[in-house]
Amino acid sequence: MRSLAKFIDPFIEEEIKEYFVAYSGGLDSTVLLSEANDLLKQKKTLKLKAIHINHNYSKNSKKWEKHCKDFCKSKDIDLLIFNIDFSKIKGASIEEQLRKKRYEIFEKKLSKGGRLFMGHHEDDNIETLVLRLLRGSGTKGARSIPINRKLGKGDIARPLLSLQKENLNLIAKTKLLKFIHDESNDDNSFDRNYIRNLILPVIEKRWPSYRKNLIKFIMNSKESYEVILEQSKEDLSKVVDKKNINKINISKLLKLSLQRQKNIILYWIDSLNLNSPNSKVLDEILGKFLFASKAKEPKLLWGTKNKKGSVSLSIKKGFLEATPLI
Repeated sequence: MRSLAKFIDPFIEEEIKEYFVAYSGGLDSTVLLSEANDLLKQKKTLKLKAIHINHNYSKNSKKWEKHCKDFCKSKDIDLLIFNIDFSKIKGASIEEQLRKKRYEIFEKKLSKGGRLFMGHHEDDNIETLVLRLLRGSGTKGARSIPINRKLGKGDIARPLLSLQKENLNLIAKTKLLKFIHDESNDDNSFDRNYIRNLILPVIEKRWPSYRKNLIKFIMNSKESYEVILEQSKEDLSKVVDKKNINKINISKLLKLSLQRQKNIILYWIDSLNLNSPNSKVLDEILGKFLFASKAKEPKLLWGTKNKKGSVSLSIKKGFLEATPLI
């Protein structure tokens, strides 16, 4: 494999004028940036910029930032650098907090549209699936990493998702691309690293074809989820208030099976661009909240006040209403 052009080119459209690459300096993003840059330079009307986010968690963070500057300069690529104050990241889920910070930055850069390329590959897809299954995810989560999704006013594309990491290593070696090694990837206190470094190698020894089988499971889950979405969309149209999509007719909702009620609520909340309830909250909604005393106009909240996506559910005049807490 000498080029990744055939994987990246389908995600390049003339109507999208600005492209970004999430560039950490590691193998995946380095190969993606180099290949996307070569391809986009052939299309002179389109612009490419790299985004490097310095998490400031490693003693080598500044060295990595300089490496990214030097690499982009050598390739004549515009580089945008953002810093996260790691001292303010506290709590158990450091991985998730840093991820949210990164995506907040990405969303701001896509505020006027554009497409962000990310270097996730097949190995990442499998790791994500295993992680989600261990956390009790359902069919939606079992789809693992989407190849394309909206973010802000633009979108994210992952053109390397069908490639294994060894393919990227070969490209880097062939084209003499220099990249950094983030020592945090060796820290098995992080869930994803534990899965990558300790669990999957053991699975591979016992089941050498596990990758092919798990990818097949991901594809099957995507197909199943599409069917669920179609049914949920049709069901929602029958119970939603035609004048206000934030309201659902409770009596019509309760005529459907419990599983279809769950799917309607999840689809409805997602269509309103609000954060989906977890399984505990969903059970609370359908098991108790809908049957609470209507005289008190009950409310159910999830998320944090003034935080994007947080939700307030209320019951008024036979309707379940969802509004953002912001």
